Amino acid sequence: MWRALLLSGALGLAAIAGLLPKGPTAVGPAAAAAPPAPVVAALWADWRGRFVREDGRVVDDGNRGISHSEGQGYGMLLAVRGDDRATFDRLWTFTRGALGLRGDGLFAWRYDPAATPRVADTNDATDGDILIAWALAEAARRWDAPDYAADAAVIARAVQSLAVIDHGGRRLLLPAAVGFAAADRRDGPVVNPSYWVFPAFPALAEVAPEYAWDRLVAGGLDLLAVARFGEARLPPDWLALGGGAPRPAAGFPAEFGWNALRVPFYLAWAGGDARLLEPWRALWKDPDADPHAIPFDGRAPVRFGEGGYRAVPAFLACALDGRPLPADLKAPAHEPYYPATLRLLAVVAAAERYPACL
Repeated sequence: MWRALLLSGALGLAAIAGLLPKGPTAVGPAAAAAPPAPVVAALWADWRGRFVREDGRVVDDGNRGISHSEGQGYGMLLAVRGDDRATFDRLWTFTRGALGLRGDGLFAWRYDPAATPRVADTNDATDGDILIAWALAEAARRWDAPDYAADAAVIARAVQSLAVIDHGGRRLLLPAAVGFAAADRRDGPVVNPSYWVFPAFPALAEVAPEYAWDRLVAGGLDLLAVARFGEARLPPDWLALGGGAPRPAAGFPAEFGWNALRVPFYLAWAGGDARLLEPWRALWKDPDADPHAIPFDGRAPVRFGEGGYRAVPAFLACALDGRPLPADLKAPAHEPYYPATLRLLAVVAAAERYPACL
């Protein structure tokens, strides 16, 4: 399947070939898995202690203490990378029980312990679904557990059936099963470029090989080539594709913001072509500087915040130029869920794909 990826897509051979996995991704009997790098183990222990409750709920302390499918998926993936099966099982049990209410293989996106009911909106968030499926597929391989692979396949098939469409010659990933298609919005379909979790797709293709994951990858890459706005030529958090040329979606801030910050990170983690990453290399000439959200409407850039956000430009400098990750980003810091998660993910991705940067 992935050989077909080399022959398709508007960005050409080099950009798409760069997303081919360079390590084993097959789900099935696992070779002896290496223990996590000490820096990964230390950061994981800190993250688990601050954000994972005893019942397996991941707490977003920067968002009024809610939980969401994204956080559960990140937590499950990080538990695999931390070789922590007991925590993984707690996370998966909570995710399946509290968010797996839809009955179609996807997960309600938000859980609020202070609300009644705790899940008021059963719509999904497709990046959360993908992260959960990816984590299960990786867990199946690491711990030789076929049941996890079967669960991953159910989710992957539901994503393809309920949240993937063809539009304008591209295979697209909708942000949710409901609310973003052309029938739902005047400017629809609307997509979120950061929901293409590029390093996850090889694992999903292994558990659900009957689907054309290569076309979905190519559609996301093609969008990133044309959906560039502002002087820095960056993608927006939310992108409208209805009625002509792509443009920032109505009703959302027109900016490269907290969502789209993950786009270059996922591309670099997947081994994406450096040409796709050039706008961010130009933007972050000093990878030690604090990154900012970049509005496209003349408003001033807004600093993302805590130090963990620096992990994205630092990881990009690692991927593109072999620059080691700064020592302070390899140590725990007292910061909220999202920057702490980016920090740990960057160290995990560096250990996996660019170990010299550690």
